[in-house]
Amino acid sequence: MSNAFLKHRPLLVGIAYRMLGSVVDAEDAVQDVYLRWQKESGEGQAIRSDKAWMITVTTRLCIDRLRSAKRRREEYFGVWLPEPFVQFPESSSVALAESLSTAFMLMLETLSPEERAIFLLHEAFDYSHAEIAGIVQKSEANCRQIIRRARQHLVQRRERARADPEDAEALVQRFLAASRSGGMEDLLSVLTADATLVTDGGGKVRASPTPIVGAERIRGFLLAVRPKIPGDALYRVARVNGGIGVVIFSAGLPFAALTFAFEDGRICDIYSVSNPDKLHHLASNQTA
Repeated sequence: MSNAFLKHRPLLVGIAYRMLGSVVDAEDAVQDVYLRWQKESGEGQAIRSDKAWMITVTTRLCIDRLRSAKRRREEYFGVWLPEPFVQFPESSSVALAESLSTAFMLMLETLSPEERAIFLLHEAFDYSHAEIAGIVQKSEANCRQIIRRARQHLVQRRERARADPEDAEALVQRFLAASRSGGMEDLLSVLTADATLVTDGGGKVRASPTPIVGAERIRGFLLAVRPKIPGDALYRVARVNGGIGVVIFSAGLPFAALTFAFEDGRICDIYSVSNPDKLHHLASNQTA
């Protein structure tokens, strides 16, 4: 793979992942972009800017893929959550990290594919209305209107605030200690009263088909599933989807991945992905 493409690959994967919510699909889309770029440049076609060309093709491919994935999402068993992504290479800025969060990506699911692309390029990647118009082949005025409409649509669904990274990690560590020890009173102390647990097993492993709302109900669910957690489970606190998360390994393979949202010094939302199809790519992230 050429240096010119490798230079922009992290950005392209970042756009594709936020669009598709799937690490595997994002990497497949970017591979398609590479093949198209290689063919076009090899045929002597004049490409004024490799970066602009790659971003445009990536965005359009993802819009098409989202349209074709709509039916699969609607038929998905239980709650669909995006695949967890650990240590995203281009997520250095606050805006990029925020746009990776599970809660933010779930909000994006309420937008159409084109709205999602336009909103992300402007809000997360700071592209101008003129640049976005060229990418999605719409007028600047139309793009402005779509961004304004998307903001209005999302304003009632805004993600609750993130905690300071050190505070967040301390809360997550307390949550893990209480969950593993069975100290359920300690567990209640780190959850807001109206906390929500969302689990995604994809119909392949045990999970709740609907969100579990309320600290007491979450406690009951965790008590019920605690005996099912393998005895060799290794809990790794890591940066998942731009924030503090946890990846659980068993027998050397990823067993589950958790991300969190915070409010008033407590955990208010927990997102747990245990569908094995969404965890294969995490195997290489295990550390001792």
